[in-house]
Amino acid sequence: MPTRFEAYRMRDGVTPLAEDYFNPLLADIDARIAQLEDRRADLQRVIDDLTVFGLQRIDTLVGPAMTSLNQALADALAQRDALIAAVGNVADLATQAQLASAISAEQAARQQAISAEQTARQAMDQQLLALIAAAL
Repeated sequence: MPTRFEAYRMRDGVTPLAEDYFNPLLADIDARIAQLEDRRADLQRVIDDLTVFGLQRIDTLVGPAMTSLNQALADALAQRDALIAAVGNVADLATQAQLASAISAEQAARQQAISAEQTARQAMDQQLLALIAAAL
């Protein structure tokens, strides 16, 4: 919109301070402001329409995905709750390192028991052979 400053300019000693000067000037300013307000109202209407359209598109595209995501989240929370109910406090579960250490200790204890039993059998076999040899 072009400026009209020259039409509004006042000059000392030239411009009369009367209604003949100010009324047309203020009417022109008022008409320009009214035109801008009309454009603003039209623009706001377009912005409102675009906002409604955008929100409808979001509801159409994002709504089903959000519903699916919320359902998956609810399923995951239900599974977590079921796991906690079945296992108890998860913090009390052994870590992998603790579990491996316990298995190793159990295997070492079994090997020792097997070795001790084999030694005891060998000693009994020798005693039995000695008794058979003495009896013959």
